[in-house]
Amino acid sequence: METLQQDHAEALEARGIDPELAVKLRLHTVFGNAGGSACVFPYLRDGQIVNRKFRTSLTQGDKGKIWQDKAGVKCVYNEDVLKDDSLVDQPLIITEGEIDAITAIQAGFPRTISVPDGAPAQAIGEAETTKYGYLDAIKPLLTTERVKEIILAVDGDATGANLLHDLSIRLGRHRCKFVTYPRKIDDKDTRYKDLNEVLQAYGSKGVVETVNRAQFIRVEGIYRMSELPPPPEAPIYGVGMPFLDKHYKARLGDFSVVTGIPSHGKSSFVNDLVCRLVEAHGLTAAFASFEQMPTRDHRRNLRTWFMRKPTTQASDLEQLQADRWIDKHFSFIVPGEDDDVTVDWVLDRCEAAVVQHDAKIVVIDPWNEMDHLRLQSESITEYTGRAIKAFKRFAKKFMVHLIVVAHPSKQQKDGNGVYAMPNLYDISDSAHWYNKADLGTVVYKATDTSSIIRVIKSRYHDEIGTPGEATVQFNFAQRRFEGAI
Repeated sequence: METLQQDHAEALEARGIDPELAVKLRLHTVFGNAGGSACVFPYLRDGQIVNRKFRTSLTQGDKGKIWQDKAGVKCVYNEDVLKDDSLVDQPLIITEGEIDAITAIQAGFPRTISVPDGAPAQAIGEAETTKYGYLDAIKPLLTTERVKEIILAVDGDATGANLLHDLSIRLGRHRCKFVTYPRKIDDKDTRYKDLNEVLQAYGSKGVVETVNRAQFIRVEGIYRMSELPPPPEAPIYGVGMPFLDKHYKARLGDFSVVTGIPSHGKSSFVNDLVCRLVEAHGLTAAFASFEQMPTRDHRRNLRTWFMRKPTTQASDLEQLQADRWIDKHFSFIVPGEDDDVTVDWVLDRCEAAVVQHDAKIVVIDPWNEMDHLRLQSESITEYTGRAIKAFKRFAKKFMVHLIVVAHPSKQQKDGNGVYAMPNLYDISDSAHWYNKADLGTVVYKATDTSSIIRVIKSRYHDEIGTPGEATVQFNFAQRRFEGAI
């Protein structure tokens, strides 16, 4: 017959535990051959004892000897409570020991279990281990549908922190809370270690308040609005093209894509746009151009734009002034003969341009001329999506307006031998160009004397412009697009 001897009942009572509750939970005393006794904490599964933990001492601060049945099932204490459907709406409390579990049950939290063998000396983290094998058997009883909230009332010490960390990983940090134990009455610099110490100091009311004050473990990336830091200031600049005033504004931190049929003027448009931003706002720009040679093409185009005349018509002084302007506001990313011009290579140099030259506008022209090294088994669409993510992260991290020029895939002519105007979905390799761009622009040569500049994607209409288009002329002698026709 299971009987709880008086000395064990008194020891539990000294710790605030009601002996009648202990008996109800089937705690009892056993005697050894040498006359010593131990209190038994039975581990039940479907009402049957499958393991027992023996303790020779129940006195606060004296663990005595502790052991379990050699052939016992390793399971949580009070496991059967997990099968009680009437408690599904209540949080589950997990403690580090049976006495703390009984403390919570006595305070009105019947849905409480305890781990069977305490906390690890070192946190195990996500590594494979048999330490937490007891969770496997109850996994079907711990689904989110049955257990929406878990309160980890482990010991408030270093090993308890290890247990908290390991359990939260295995049970899902998003639904786990931790408790903060109150400060000691006689030592305000120290906190109580567990629920039973709180019970002895403050009674069941203190246990209830401690449990109810439990806080969710912080999951990175989840915040209340009041917890979020203010976003970095993202200046928005007009591009100095009156015909695009309503459609394109350059905001630092944005990722912009420009496309168009080869030789239809997309690089000329980008050069003009960047020069206007530099002139109007005193910004600095970096070009990673793989189809334009800086000392030949960029110098001629930038000189011409600055002087508003071809270099052949300019004096040496005018060209010197243009060169000073170029050196002040522009830097150029130029690969060597043996360089693999990968996304990482380009962004590494772009970062240097930001740090060393304070670049606020970065141009990569064109995407198609880079060396695209995919991961093994990675599709071209997956690779392109990964690259665009890297571009967007770079733009936000360094607060630059990043422009990528990309050719469309091979276009088909109509019956009159004319190419149709492309869109961002026509860019080689992926529809991600449209889906992920903050701004998307198409440059299309409509006739020998006119071009269409069409902004077909704008993520924030009220801030950086609405989609729209303008028909303009390109002044080759000044390298500028001029007024809507």
